[in-house]
Amino acid sequence: MKRICKVSIMSIIAGCLLMVSGLCSAAEESSPGKTLILYYSRTGNTQAACEVLQKELGADIQEIKDLNSRDTKFGMIAGMLKTIMGMQTDIEPESVAVESYDTFIISAPIWASKFGLAMRTFVERNSFQGKKVIIFITADSFVEEEYQQKHAALLTESGGKVAGHFQVQAMDVVDNEKVPRTKEKIVEETMKLVTDIKACIAGEK
Repeated sequence: MKRICKVSIMSIIAGCLLMVSGLCSAAEESSPGKTLILYYSRTGNTQAACEVLQKELGADIQEIKDLNSRDTKFGMIAGMLKTIMGMQTDIEPESVAVESYDTFIISAPIWASKFGLAMRTFVERNSFQGKKVIIFITADSFVEEEYQQKHAALLTESGGKVAGHFQVQAMDVVDNEKVPRTKEKIVEETMKLVTDIKACIAGEK
C-alpha cells in the first residue's frame, strides 16, 4: 500500500509565513534510471532552480521555450489570457525522446493556478507513456493541494505516473507586500528539497 510523505519548510520573515513544500508518493517498485528535467522559465527563477537540481541529481535538462515573447506587458497579458482560456502557444522543442528516460521532472512557474503556458502546451501535446513524473513548481504563493491535484491530473491525462509534487515560493511577504525573492534565495530553498526529490526518484518514500 502506498505511503504519502509530506515535507514543509517554513520560515518567518516580517511576521509572515513562507513555505517550501513537497509531497512524494512511492511506487511499489522503482529504479532511479535516467532523469530528464523539462522546464519553462519566463524570468529565470525556474531555470535557476532547475539548474541546481540538474547538478545535484545528475539529470539531463531541457528548456521548453515559448516562441511568443512574454517579456513585454502585452505579451504577458496575452499569455495569461491564453492560460485562463485553456489555449496553447508555439513552443520549441515540441517533443523529446520520452523513451530514453525513466523519470521526468516537470518544472514551470504557476500562472492562474496552472503551469506556465509553454509547459502546459508541451504536456498536453506529448505522451509520457507510463513514465514516472515529478512536478516541481515555482509560485508567488503557496499552491494548495486542490491545485496540486489539478497539476497532477494534467500529467496523468498525458500518460504520466505522478510520484511527487514540490514547490518553491518566488516571493516573500514583507510589510504586507509581495517582494520578489532573489535567484540565490530560490536556489537555497530548492536545495532543501533535493533529498526528498532523490527519494521520490528512487521510490524510497
